[in-house]
Amino acid sequence: MNTKWMGRYRPLVAALVRHSNLVQRGINTKFEIESGISLSSQEWQVFEYIIEHLNDDAHMNMISDRLGIPQSSFSKMVKLLCGYGLVEKYQMTNNRKNIILRPSELGLSIYEKHATSLSESTFADFFIHLESIGDEEIGQLTNALETFNDKLIEYYRSSDVKLVRKDA
Repeated sequence: MNTKWMGRYRPLVAALVRHSNLVQRGINTKFEIESGISLSSQEWQVFEYIIEHLNDDAHMNMISDRLGIPQSSFSKMVKLLCGYGLVEKYQMTNNRKNIILRPSELGLSIYEKHATSLSESTFADFFIHLESIGDEEIGQLTNALETFNDKLIEYYRSSDVKLVRKDA
């Protein structure tokens, strides 16, 4: 099989493939972030997004779309986060269907404590490797990944892609 189409990007594509496989492998693994509170990495990402966009009025459907998480899965994650008391739901007075999410005081406190630990244990070495790259290059890489993500979404939504049962 000829894989020369990747050209000089083959090492980057290989690293992305390995990364996505490692993420997939751990997708259902829960990590205790506080006594009695365990979240998967995807649940943590939802929680972190809500905190990062504290002042946005993005409703649940918009957030699930921005994160690339199916709405049904996203709703379950929000229910879990609310059940732990990390997130609170609000309705807009002008449109009661759009649910707005905000972190609770407990959620902000737990996030602050765990984010520091996560940053040091997981991201510190990654960021060290990026220090020599300028902001413009980081922006270009980010744009390339977002373009790739958009193409993946388009590909998965296309009528040409069909899921086939394993036992079929």
